[in-house]
This record gives sequence, C-alpha cells and structure tokens, in this order.
Amino acid sequence: MADFLKKNGFRLVVMVLLLGLIVYFGLTLLKGNEKQYPMSKAAPEFQLENIDGAQVSLSQLQGKAKLVYFFYATCPDVCLPTTYTLSKVQDALAKKGAFGTKASIVSISFDPTKDTRPALNEFAGRYHADPKGWFFLRGDEKKTIELAEKYGVMVVKDDKTGTFSHSNAILLVDSSNKIRSFYNGNDPDLNIDEVAEDLIRLSKS
Repeated sequence: MADFLKKNGFRLVVMVLLLGLIVYFGLTLLKGNEKQYPMSKAAPEFQLENIDGAQVSLSQLQGKAKLVYFFYATCPDVCLPTTYTLSKVQDALAKKGAFGTKASIVSISFDPTKDTRPALNEFAGRYHADPKGWFFLRGDEKKTIELAEKYGVMVVKDDKTGTFSHSNAILLVDSSNKIRSFYNGNDPDLNIDEVAEDLIRLSKS
C-alpha cells in the first residue's frame, strides 16, 4: 500500500484537485442559473373578507407563493383582461399540480360598495376561479386603498363618477411573505408559464 501511494500519490492528489474543481464549478454554474429577483421586501399584512364570508390574512397564506392583484370588478378597462391573465396562470399551475398547494392568487377589491360578496362571487365565476387557491377579498375602501399603496400600487378615486384609476401591477410574493417582483398586467406578451415557474420556484424559498 505504501509503495502504491509513493508511486501514485501525485496522481491521486491531482485527481482529488480536479474533482474538487469540477464540483466547485458545477455548483457555481448552478448558482449562476438561479433566477435573481429585484426585491426582497416584507409584504404588508392584511385581513380581509373572502366571498364566502371568511376572513383571510396574509399570514394564513405563508408557505405558499402568491400573486397579489388590486382591482375592482366594474373596472372599464384593465382589470378584466388582467384577471383573465390570472386565470391562465391558475390553469398553468393546476397542470403542474401546484395550484392551491404551492401557489395562490389573491385579488383584492378596493371598491367594497359595488364589489359585494355576491358581486365578487359572480365575477370570480366568470373566470372559473378555483376557491381552493384563488381568493377574492374585500374590506374598508380607505384602508384597502392605503394597503394597495403600501404594496406600491397607486389608486385614485374619482368621486364624481365613482371610478378608480390605478397602476396595473401584479405583485409576486414568496412563501415567506416577501415581495420579490411584479408583472405589468398590461403586458400582452406576459409569459404565463414563466410566471407559474416563478411561483413554484418561490414556494420553496
């Protein structure tokens, strides 16, 4: 054994070093392939009424990645097509076996006067929303608008018409309830599968 080590010691050292380098560079490449997200900010807590009358809080959804979208159901423009986009994300997650288990969608109305529970229930039905993972929430108008602003979504009400102007952002929140990024709800080229993969990836964070 001693003679073998004397004759082959140098080769063994070289092999160990090479193996170490392969492992190091392999791990570096894997790390480099991890998707980087531009944010890591604690998402503001909320507790709002669901369409079934139950109270739903952000802390209840910890452990799952989430899309959070502020909207109102009588919106004349962006909210409807964006909700349709969310329905496609729901379908993509369902195909991957992740909807409701690893990822959820949270749609929060800032117009509780018109968006009653029955109205939101009807609205959710138009998009075949699965209640096991898609929550349509409502609460006090002023407090909900303030909540939206804490999430970086600007909302302005026109008191004459009762309509709202708002930024059309879909917030990406990880399983630890941190805001990691956002998507432009107006983007016609938004990659649905990529959004679903982001949610699955962040469900493990």
